[in-house]
Amino acid sequence: MTKLRAGLSALLIALLSVWFFAAPARADDNAPITRYDAKVNLTAEGVAEVTVDFTMDFSVVRGRGPKVVFPTRQDDGANPKEQYVFDYSNFQVGSSSGANTQVDRSTESDGIALRIGNESIWNDGPEDYTISYEVTGFIVSDHPESGLDEFNWNAIGPAWQSSISNVTVEVTGPAAVGRVACFYGSGYSQECSATQTGQSASFSVAALAPFEPMQVVAGFPAGTFGGVEQQKALKPSLSNAFSLTPGTGAVAGGGLIAALAALFAIRRRHARDDVYLGLTPGLTPAANEEGKVGQTSGKTPVTVQFHPPKGATPGEIGTLMDTTADDVDVSATIVDLAVRGYLKIESTGKKSFTLRATNPPSGDRLAPYESTLLGDLFKGKTVTTSDDLRKASHQNDLSTARAGLYDAVVKLGWFKSNPNTAQAAPIVLGVVALLAAAGMAFLLSGLGWSLVAVPFAIFGIGLIALSGKFRTRTARGSAYLAQAKGFELYLSTAEKDTLKFEEGEDIFSKYLPYAIVFGVADRWSKLFAQLGAEGIYRADTSWYIGADLMHGYAFASAMGNLTSQMSSTFQAARAAGMSSSTGGSSGMSGFSGGGGFGGGGGGSW
Repeated sequence: MTKLRAGLSALLIALLSVWFFAAPARADDNAPITRYDAKVNLTAEGVAEVTVDFTMDFSVVRGRGPKVVFPTRQDDGANPKEQYVFDYSNFQVGSSSGANTQVDRSTESDGIALRIGNESIWNDGPEDYTISYEVTGFIVSDHPESGLDEFNWNAIGPAWQSSISNVTVEVTGPAAVGRVACFYGSGYSQECSATQTGQSASFSVAALAPFEPMQVVAGFPAGTFGGVEQQKALKPSLSNAFSLTPGTGAVAGGGLIAALAALFAIRRRHARDDVYLGLTPGLTPAANEEGKVGQTSGKTPVTVQFHPPKGATPGEIGTLMDTTADDVDVSATIVDLAVRGYLKIESTGKKSFTLRATNPPSGDRLAPYESTLLGDLFKGKTVTTSDDLRKASHQNDLSTARAGLYDAVVKLGWFKSNPNTAQAAPIVLGVVALLAAAGMAFLLSGLGWSLVAVPFAIFGIGLIALSGKFRTRTARGSAYLAQAKGFELYLSTAEKDTLKFEEGEDIFSKYLPYAIVFGVADRWSKLFAQLGAEGIYRADTSWYIGADLMHGYAFASAMGNLTSQMSSTFQAARAAGMSSSTGGSSGMSGFSGGGGFGGGGGGSW
């Protein structure tokens, strides 16, 4: 059983060695050890005080120093769900030959790794090293087969990549040694020299090839070490790590309640819109009044509004409605600019369209984002086509227009902060909580306490899920939102007998961009096509060259296609811009940046 446990640990130790040291594939890339002397003093409490003195010959393979791995866990061959746990302390490293003994130590859940030496200092000849430490867990009290307290130690582990010659091990205990044994080689199948004298036992082997281990066993009378017991733990696994016990359940349950309470409190304080208290939804305080501000609670009733919010453009209303400046909002802005006389749109209703600049109308003022959008669309020309807009030179048009809309709604006082960045903080905090949960689950897996990390994960997921709610509106924004929803209700339900016509204004074209952001452009177009067919109302669509409004279904379809065409055109431009900047992988010179080929590395110390 002991040999089986040692054999199962070999793979663990080898993997740890490869992971930490990036060990080379060939063992002969490691300097050989020409002398290896280990002395072990066993205290009555079962502590092994170990001192290893060895010579590493760098004249054979040049190197900076030795590297050593000490396993802190080892599988129990009789119980695959458990592992033996070894506790190391008081590491000290020295060199009688004057070699550099700087130590780079790494501690993981399954082992401790020491890398001795300095990366800038190379050794070209033999160097002597001494490593001393204390460890518990190698003694089996009153073994059921031998009836002795056994000190059972792999003096040379199965993951040594150096060849080792002239190995001696001396073990001294607090009582007379009753029995000794020594094994080495693959599967510990060969016997090596083992002798005993009084309280000491001596072991030796002439030479060990790379990856050949050596095991020494010294038996003392039962009770020599006071019945010291080996420490064991559940083997890390997904089921064991998240074991539900009274302890883990209580802590995880309390943490879950705390996480949910924190999410509820955060949502109440930071993820709700402000409103004016005591005022009908949609109204704002008088000019000389501040108004009492609180937070929303429940749904706000919607009252029909026959006009859009005063001074608000379709793109701004679209951003206010869903807190996002999206492609539809930008497309509606272009249609609105056409309706207002800044350009004409020519479209067959299929996959292409043309924009034609016109002389700016007098008496109309552009918002900054509208002026920028017009400049980006035409770039000093009077005509631009959908094919032009798909080119890389227009890759930033959409993002610039969306950023302009976000700035506009913030300047209007509708949002507490820029909606595009307001949700960044909870997302970042949520990701940090998830990473903390993952790290905690990993670190506590060996103890079976990973379940306590679940509340942190729930908190992180909850924050990310709530992040969109952080795009909160001010009381003024909520008032305009109520007006916008009322106008949306009007456009969605109006019939020809309930339309409110304004003398001298074409309400079809004026309200069409708003219908686009509300998603009711089809209905709005068909309603006015019916009015035109009955000779009741003739809309002015001189801003659009294409399907006639009199053919209501064709016009409605053309409007729907136009907005989707604009969106896909802007996305195509963005994709073209990204494609033009991928230097390394497209065969361009490395001096152009953008990445290169290959990667990775490794080697011995």
